[in-house]
Amino acid sequence: MRVSRYKTKNREYILDALSNNLNTTLSADNILDYLKSNNKEINITTIYRNLEKLANENLVLKFPSADGNKTFYQLKGHDFTHEDHLHLQCTNCGKVIHLDCDFMQSFVDHVKDDHQFDLTCCNSILFGLCDKCKKKNINKK
Repeated sequence: MRVSRYKTKNREYILDALSNNLNTTLSADNILDYLKSNNKEINITTIYRNLEKLANENLVLKFPSADGNKTFYQLKGHDFTHEDHLHLQCTNCGKVIHLDCDFMQSFVDHVKDDHQFDLTCCNSILFGLCDKCKKKNINKK
């Protein structure tokens, strides 16, 4: 299937929103709010349509929320060396950490050797609290 990459104003607005929030994931609603705060008019249907196209073009990563009721998006970056890694996502702020470190291969090997299971990590997410949100929660108590 050939993917066309049209450069529309709305697409550029969405890419701008994602590129200005590289360290977190954004829902379509978050993108809409971001664009409104920057005086960019776009409707939610257009945002969803463009996000799906960007994901199909492999430019955007899609992440389900912890409860599975929402989808979050993040611009695919060049800060990790390969795609076969786990992701850590903060359930409070949405920050995603790409767990692309040396232990991953030993973990994948362990699962394969000890549990006879070939692990695919490219869309795998572990949910929890990032250090910043954990400290905020401790300070509230």
